Amino acid sequence: MAKKIIELVEDRKNVLAHDPTHAESERTGRLAVAAITGGIKSSAWKDYMLQFGEITPLEPPQLQRLLATDGTLGDVDLDRHRAYLVSNGVCGAASPDTQGLPGYVDTIDNTLAH
Repeated sequence: MAKKIIELVEDRKNVLAHDPTHAESERTGRLAVAAITGGIKSSAWKDYMLQFGEITPLEPPQLQRLLATDGTLGDVDLDRHRAYLVSNGVCGAASPDTQGLPGYVDTIDNTLAH
């Protein structure tokens, strides 16, 4: 059974939390800013989302959900989850860990088969 997207996000958060050089946090922040400025249909958005498949590969339907190419672009709840996932990535290693990457993203997997 594939991990849920939120579990992949948590895995990425663990990498960031245990990186003593903060290089991964900086990378995630740069990817997030590029995704925000490029927009959901940009290659920068895809690059940002692909980082969540670096430990455990994203399944095609999961990547489609993150890119909104699964027919969910315009779904208010899923658009909000995607927006939080990208905006949460802007925070660097020095930010307090209140929610972090997975904040407000926990139901992004709804309706995906697991």
